[in-house]
Amino acid sequence: MQPQPNAPKTDDFRLERDGDALIVTFTPDGRSYTFAIEGDRLSEPKVSPAQTAATDYAENEVRRTATELARLALTGSPGT
Repeated sequence: MQPQPNAPKTDDFRLERDGDALIVTFTPDGRSYTFAIEGDRLSEPKVSPAQTAATDYAENEVRRTATELARLALTGSPGT
């Protein structure tokens, strides 16, 4: 039986704003998700390659958490 991947925590991410973009970096592997701010919405992220292996995290969970954090940073409220 293989171990289950870890779920990322909010402490695993760094958020930055650069003009009309939000950049969410997953610090365990250095991968960043760059979202363009389009009014009150975010674009699909452009994802940079990981700088190191963080195989104990599920990619889809990292992406989902990065997207949710960016949305929260923009809107200040949880989704419905």
